[in-house]
Amino acid sequence: MRVLREWWSSDIDYAWVANYHRTHAYLRSAPYFISAACFLLAVKTVADLVTARDAGLGASGWVFAVATVVSIALGLMWGRGHFLSRTWSLRFVIIGDVIIAAVLFALPPSQIVVISAALLVTVGNYANAFHGVRVFVCHEAWAIGVAGLLFLRLVTTTSVEVSAAVSTLVTVLVVLFAASSLNHLFFTALRDDAARAFYDQLTGLRNRRGLLVDVESMLRSARLAPADGATVVSAVCLDLDAFKSVNDRFGHTIGDDVLRSAAARIGRVSFDAVSARIGGEEFLVVVAGDESRGPAVARALLHAIHRDDDATPISASIGVASLPLSQARGDTAVMLNSLLDRADAAMYQAKRQGGNRVSVADPGTDGVGGRRQEGLSL
Repeated sequence: MRVLREWWSSDIDYAWVANYHRTHAYLRSAPYFISAACFLLAVKTVADLVTARDAGLGASGWVFAVATVVSIALGLMWGRGHFLSRTWSLRFVIIGDVIIAAVLFALPPSQIVVISAALLVTVGNYANAFHGVRVFVCHEAWAIGVAGLLFLRLVTTTSVEVSAAVSTLVTVLVVLFAASSLNHLFFTALRDDAARAFYDQLTGLRNRRGLLVDVESMLRSARLAPADGATVVSAVCLDLDAFKSVNDRFGHTIGDDVLRSAAARIGRVSFDAVSARIGGEEFLVVVAGDESRGPAVARALLHAIHRDDDATPISASIGVASLPLSQARGDTAVMLNSLLDRADAAMYQAKRQGGNRVSVADPGTDGVGGRRQEGLSL
């Protein structure tokens, strides 16, 4: 029961899944494959329209016309190569389920129509990849219900042998239920493992890989947001002062506690930014905003990290480097590494000044000169 409760309560961060796809060359092409599937569905619907007219079911022609237009519209939408918002992604699942079912019920009853209910597996695979267990279960219930109703219509309105109809239904249910469910469990496990691979296991903050994915997402959102052209991207590099002495004096268990405590405080201060642990006692926070945002976050971190009432008080040296958003183009990893190098150099400048202070790199400077320091006295 515990496993079932965990499974049912599990959720998927749609934005993370979409960003994960964007960072992989072959997964990045997923929108085009989905677009192609939509166009193929439109072609099938036109063929079904011909079948329906040959059977003398002209009154249902509007169903095929609407399904064809909707399929083409969805294909054009995905053909732009962009992932949908979470809301539109859910609508895509619902629309796909509805138009496939509507076309199947508009066709004259036959074993082929019952087998065609297996087309709903394509929607289920999408729901499985991008949405949580509740969406998947709702889709599965819909798909099995559609197959069951098509089966009942077949056996009650045609002269087909019941054994043949049952065999057809079971075949469809195997595809809809067994294959989709196994696929769901497999992908859920893979997705959970992939998500954990983006986070530091000790502190719960992002690791370097997760940092890159979320910074790309942050930059994308910043570029889409209305701005006056003054938006900058700031890297805030933070290194705990004299952390080695904490391990030497109190042991690594206490050292790990200090790292977890520092990470929690960093997360609270930078809740709307991207924060990561990038080394032993080194952290990085990336923010987007005006030119004062980076230094403001750095000062807030400086005050948050050090507390006199801690069992093992610790301080930090912090370096800040910024780059105009308009220049943050090209490869995000290259841009981020360049920004990190400048912030890291500024952080070491703060450390040489005695630690527990902020050093802000002047825009465009790569050396340690041309920086201003802000500090607190212990």
